Amino acid sequence: MATASFRPCGDYKTDYRSDTTIFPTRWSRIFCILGVLVLCAAPQFLSGYHLTLLIQIGYYAIAALGLNILVGFTGQISLGHSAFFGLGAFATAWIHSQGVPVFFSIPLAGLMTTAVGMIFGLPAARLKGLYLAIATLASQFILQDF
Repeated sequence: MATASFRPCGDYKTDYRSDTTIFPTRWSRIFCILGVLVLCAAPQFLSGYHLTLLIQIGYYAIAALGLNILVGFTGQISLGHSAFFGLGAFATAWIHSQGVPVFFSIPLAGLMTTAVGMIFGLPAARLKGLYLAIATLASQFILQDF
């Protein structure tokens, strides 16, 4: 006869300070710093193709992290996440085509996307579950026609 073992799964923290640490160990901090240094040196050693590929991996990773915060931590489903991702990319390209340098067009596009996100987000802030999924799907179709 097998007995169940009721041990909690996961890594549970007992105080606020240990729960909010970004780097739980010294080695994780060292690896993160080394990773940032390697990424900063990448344009010196990579070809144009590989650098483009690395940039694409980077912005898709940022989009995936944003979706992970919404779905993974809050449990809410967003069907319009890609619309805001695309709006940010479109706004960056449009602002840059107006003659603004890329260094300034990316933050300006972020502000534009934030403003549009607030227009959709404030009414949807009280929704959850299926209703939030429908509201974000509606934002997807509205922004798709923009």
